[in-house]
Amino acid sequence: MTDRLVDVSLTEWEDGIDLILDTRVALPPTQVWPYVTRSELVESWFVAYSAGEGDDEIVLELDDQPAAAHILSIEAPQTDADPAHLLLDITGIGRLGLTLTPVDGDEDDADLPAPPAIAATTAAGTPAGADGASTGTDGAGTPIAATRITLAHTLADRGIDHEVLSQVISQVGPVWETHLRLLAGALTNSPGAYDVLEEELTLRYEQIAQEIE
Repeated sequence: MTDRLVDVSLTEWEDGIDLILDTRVALPPTQVWPYVTRSELVESWFVAYSAGEGDDEIVLELDDQPAAAHILSIEAPQTDADPAHLLLDITGIGRLGLTLTPVDGDEDDADLPAPPAIAATTAAGTPAGADGASTGTDGAGTPIAATRITLAHTLADRGIDHEVLSQVISQVGPVWETHLRLLAGALTNSPGAYDVLEEELTLRYEQIAQEIE
């Protein structure tokens, strides 16, 4: 489970090339959302932040150096069946998006990261929230079993030299995957449970980079 926790892909669109990392946890979007929006919870897997100069700006404490982030778009989930997203433009990093997509019980969720208190019931096919309550249903009445968490980092403009793009992927890919794995651990109250060796991550992204050369 740990080795295949995060899927990785590249997508080219009109504004650039995105490195996309994708994982799932056995919790509904409403329980994941605070971990991508509340400073003290974001700090548990990424960095803390504070309010910026405007209503649509925050300041990230990256390596003890503040970095302004402009909020381009944000939508919170109102129910367990709602998708959610957060799109930032971060100084020195670029455009970063986080999307939460509800996953119904039709998908195999037996081996997804889940809080210890509900892991057994989730694996048995009875989705439950952190308090043991039902996670809710989608419009068709299907239980919301999990959330797909997608992180998209716009790495470069279209047409960038492939050698340069390969170098960027090798550098930033392991960093973002490490943070996503930390997020899975924070969400499930299992710090360190989804860690992998740094050498393994480095090798993974070097291989991905070679595929585009």
